[in-house]
Amino acid sequence: MVNGTLPAKWHHRAKLHERTVMSHDNFSTSRPAGMLLPQTLYRGLYVRIATKLGVDPSYVSRVARGERFSDPVENALRQEVHQITKKLGGRAVAADKPAHRGQKRLGFLVKRHRNSIQRDWLHHSQSDPGHRRLKLSAQKRTSPVLPLVDEALKSMKFTPKEMTHMKMKAATQHGGLRRAQGYTTTGLVEDYNLIRRCVSALAEKNLNRLDAHLLLHDLAQLSEALDIQLQHALKKFLARA
Repeated sequence: MVNGTLPAKWHHRAKLHERTVMSHDNFSTSRPAGMLLPQTLYRGLYVRIATKLGVDPSYVSRVARGERFSDPVENALRQEVHQITKKLGGRAVAADKPAHRGQKRLGFLVKRHRNSIQRDWLHHSQSDPGHRRLKLSAQKRTSPVLPLVDEALKSMKFTPKEMTHMKMKAATQHGGLRRAQGYTTTGLVEDYNLIRRCVSALAEKNLNRLDAHLLLHDLAQLSEALDIQLQHALKKFLARA
């Protein structure tokens, strides 16, 4: 970091992560033919590594979540992320380069900056034309944000398949609340897009503190969790009162 600013290479990497992981923020269901999504490439990641190393996939998952420590598993995770980044057209970091001891995972960073995420979310919400038309207090506008963030962090520790079986209580409550507050479906979707934007910006500001090898994986997991939360919120939002 020079004079309080990040080096250009870190900005480039952050923008790359944002483009690849957050590119579906516009809620469009149409994608160019052959376009690769991080979620697709990461499915089966733990099983592939477990098979290669002769361990249980749940153990690989615990290592990825930081609950267990294993150099072979961490190295295998970095190698897989390296290959996936290349397939996505990204600028991959050397797979055999170990993470710096002080580097953290995305979930740790988000937990430490929950309040700033909420403040940034409110700023973006108040600047959005669709959100701005709703005359809500800051408290009513932001009340579901941190519960959604906390639920997403908890959910991203699981595989996408496991996430689909989770209840997502905060997301369901969010859908009901926004319907009562007069939101449109577009406004509801934008709530989740703003969370993605805030987390992406937070990661960009703190790239030198994050494990770059696993950042793309963490962003993809968080995006999966937010997508599933949105499904639950929409179901409640569109249900008859």
